Amino acid sequence: MNRLTRILLPAALLLLAGTLSAQIGLRLEAENSRYICYEPVTVKLTVANLSGNTLVFGGDTPAQQGRIYFSVEGGNGKQVRQITAITNPAADLKLGPGERREIKIIVNKYYNMQRDDFYTIRALLDHKRLPRTHISDPVRIEVHDGVPLLSKSIGLPTRNATSVIKTIQLTLLRFTDTDEDIYSLRAEDESNVYAVFRLGSFIDGAPPQMELDDSSLVHLLLQIRPRLYAYYIFGFEGRNMRLLQKRFYVSADGAPPSLSRATGYLRIIHGKYARPGIDYVEVPKDAPKPPKLPSVPESKRIH
Repeated sequence: MNRLTRILLPAALLLLAGTLSAQIGLRLEAENSRYICYEPVTVKLTVANLSGNTLVFGGDTPAQQGRIYFSVEGGNGKQVRQITAITNPAADLKLGPGERREIKIIVNKYYNMQRDDFYTIRALLDHKRLPRTHISDPVRIEVHDGVPLLSKSIGLPTRNATSVIKTIQLTLLRFTDTDEDIYSLRAEDESNVYAVFRLGSFIDGAPPQMELDDSSLVHLLLQIRPRLYAYYIFGFEGRNMRLLQKRFYVSADGAPPSLSRATGYLRIIHGKYARPGIDYVEVPKDAPKPPKLPSVPESKRIH
């Protein structure tokens, strides 16, 4: 046995032993590799029971108790501050032998990941019946803010004439994603961020338009391709912002489509409905992806 073999063999045995001793399989995945500041960082954790025994995580006895928790590091290698207690995602988990379960969690609801930085996330699992803590492979993501393009304040409708009128700030941003620049929309006040939406592709074309109607609905018209425009209508249910309508337009007469109040209400002029499959092809949200400026106060929380 030569010297190289003597060095490599113990390392291989250790690796094999570590693989054989794994009684839980953990796979952690993030929806994106780059996120907008305050956009929910949603991760999916797949838990597989390889122990050959049924594992109950939310029982009343010590032998039936387990937990899942997370480790989040910033680009400097230091642990990120936890801003609120996280409910044990394994509280209702029961896995038979060979069974697996998927759990989704918004990590930045609980950890301060709102500043521009690189983050490393790991999931950890403990159970009283298992001899060691199981740790997932790391997921690495980036968080960056966008460049503000348009901003408007909106007063939300109230249920009665004496209620305090809540004001929300709407900001249209240009955000650099992994393979292109995109538009995004953020709704916030002094204390909370209520919504972050990814919109269409950014191009240097007609300037974006954002208008509010008499019902406090938000109308957005964006040029996302040389001939294609995306029209969005957003509304509020309480403090929750929802996408109510999305349509695509092309020019009807050679002039760029535009939002107009000429008739007393907001409508699209110089535009006609784009034809799906001819004027545009919309890629499903869950389709596989190709490989690939002012600071917001850190005190804000995702609502």
